[in-house]
Amino acid sequence: MHRLNLEHRITTDGEHHLLLSLPDGPYTMRASDVEVLMQTLAEYREIMQPPVTTEAPSGPRAAVLDPLCYMVHEPLINGCGLHLRHPGLGWLSFGIPLKSLQDLRSITGKMLADLRQEKESVRQN
Repeated sequence: MHRLNLEHRITTDGEHHLLLSLPDGPYTMRASDVEVLMQTLAEYREIMQPPVTTEAPSGPRAAVLDPLCYMVHEPLINGCGLHLRHPGLGWLSFGIPLKSLQDLRSITGKMLADLRQEKESVRQN
C-alpha cells in the first residue's frame, strides 16, 4: 500500500512549508483520493502564513459558468449557508451572516440593474 504523507513545518524565521513525502514511490490516485488530498491541502493552507489575500483578484479569471448552488437558513449565524458546486473542487460552502447577506443582496441588485440598463441601451440602438 502506498503512503502519502503531509507535514506542516514552520522554520525558525516563521516561514511556513508543507512537506509532501511519497516514501513508497509514485502514488496512483482515484477521484476520491484527489478529493481527500484537496480537502487536506485546503486545511493546511488555512493555517499557513501568509494567509490567502483578502484583496479581490484583478484581471481576467477562469470562471465556472452557471454553477449549481443552493442556500439554507443557518440560525446559528443568523444568516444562511451558501453552497456552490465547482466541477473540479466539489461543493464549496460558505456561512453568510445577515449583514453580509444584505451586502450581497445590494451587490447583486446593482448588477441586475446594470444588466437591465445595458439590455435597454442595446435595444434602443
